[in-house]
Amino acid sequence: MANKQIEMRKVKKIFKLYSAGVSKRRISSQLGISRNTVSKYIAFF
Repeated sequence: MANKQIEMRKVKKIFKLYSAGVSKRRISSQLGISRNTVSKYIAFF
């Protein structure tokens, strides 16, 4: 689903997990979103 916004709590969770050293693959599987989505939000970080 292209350009579908995700919930703010998931965005915060992405940043929290990534800061803790969790891989993008693991973050995407935990939150049920694609790795590309995780990478997109991390790029803003």
